[in-house]
Amino acid sequence: MPIRARVRGIYSTAISKILHDNGIELVDVSPVIAERLGIDERRGKPADVTVKSDENNPSQILILGFPGEVHTISSIIENTVPDIIVYRPKIGLYAAFKARIIGQEGRECIAETPVGPATLVDEPECVAGREIPVTVVKVPIRPGERMVVSSRVRVVGKYAIVGKGSGVSFSNFIRNKERISNLLEASAQYVRQGFSIRWRSNADEANLEEVVNEIPQLISKLKEVEHRLANAKPLEVVYIGEFMRLVELTYNSKAYLDAVRNEVAPTTPYHHMLRSDEIRSNGLVDLLDIIAAEVEGPKLATLVRKWITHRLSNKRDIILLHKRITKKNIVLGKAKPVEVIGGERISVTVKRNVKSPGEYDGLNIPKEPGDQILTYMTEGSWITEHRYFDRNGNLKGVYVNVNTPPEFLPSGQVQYVDLEVDLVRASGEPCRIIDSKLFLALVRGGYVQGDIYVKVLKAMDEAISKYCVKDALVKLAEQTKL
Repeated sequence: MPIRARVRGIYSTAISKILHDNGIELVDVSPVIAERLGIDERRGKPADVTVKSDENNPSQILILGFPGEVHTISSIIENTVPDIIVYRPKIGLYAAFKARIIGQEGRECIAETPVGPATLVDEPECVAGREIPVTVVKVPIRPGERMVVSSRVRVVGKYAIVGKGSGVSFSNFIRNKERISNLLEASAQYVRQGFSIRWRSNADEANLEEVVNEIPQLISKLKEVEHRLANAKPLEVVYIGEFMRLVELTYNSKAYLDAVRNEVAPTTPYHHMLRSDEIRSNGLVDLLDIIAAEVEGPKLATLVRKWITHRLSNKRDIILLHKRITKKNIVLGKAKPVEVIGGERISVTVKRNVKSPGEYDGLNIPKEPGDQILTYMTEGSWITEHRYFDRNGNLKGVYVNVNTPPEFLPSGQVQYVDLEVDLVRASGEPCRIIDSKLFLALVRGGYVQGDIYVKVLKAMDEAISKYCVKDALVKLAEQTKL
């Protein structure tokens, strides 16, 4: 039986085409995408996996569903879309195991789990040392995030989530009043028996008899899981639940998806980059897509770059968003645009003025009020160069950050994903490569794929050739205008 997937969000056309081309059956397809791909809408069929863009971070897509099916679809995306970052949580949503309560931490009850401390909810008493069956209700995706578990054990099916309790709730995507009424009626007998039911979006248009018949099956599964939990060792996972993958799309990823989308619909260059920007709600991208049907791609790309550089040039400040894979993102601060160039590639130079003392990380040299930092970023480049000058214009050092190619957003933000390894050189000192172990940890952890690994090695080799030769810093200082 083929894997069924529902695709939603700003990457839906391109991702739908990739999955369809790889034998995945698309269900609950929008009329627009069905027409573009020449397929049926297949409404009323349950999805094994949902793929959707993250509402809070439009550069990310979430893959959620049954474990084997998630693995297959994630593998298709990983093997097709270039330069992605993949987050692989170590435990599934709705996974069940026996946790051990650690104790109270502020207002939260903390429990020990197979993947570290978690916040325990729905449990009236927080008694340290007590073992308690739990279900995962929030999965930690990034390192440092805390999982949330509930003492209300539940199991998940295609149409519903069932646990102990006495309530009925519905996915926000179930809007048909008649279907809601039918599901409420079907739920009544099970609620009287002490079960709670959460109806999933798959239940909205599927065959009603098939939907309702799943509930007794889930109740049997719930009783089985509860029995296994009663006899399980502490922290032993007895029910896997659903798997989740989070994929960060970078500059090259979005450009690739532009090309895929363009195979089935007129698509402007920078379509997905612009869609993921703050200005996406003003209809500009839709207009550019219409123009793309009439104007050749290279010419339109030049015009879009010209418009982006015009927007950036007129910004009082440009925000540098330094995304980090296993740590919190950093906003490097507001920077003044010094030079913004379009042409075949966008190139931006910004300046930051130092106001407080300290030390420059990596360079290990004094940070002094009056210093100036010039940052050079180029479209398609895997390095970002920071030059540090004192108040008299003397070059103090250079920090070369290795990262995914920057995205220059017309809203006034430049964003990229930091890849940890960097090259530094203070004036009068030799070059040093720093944090290479952190980059290798990203590779071993499965966050970074082989294509990025190769490009990072190439970027570092080019950086060494440019910045580590004799008199390299002297030449940079001579080229710089403060």
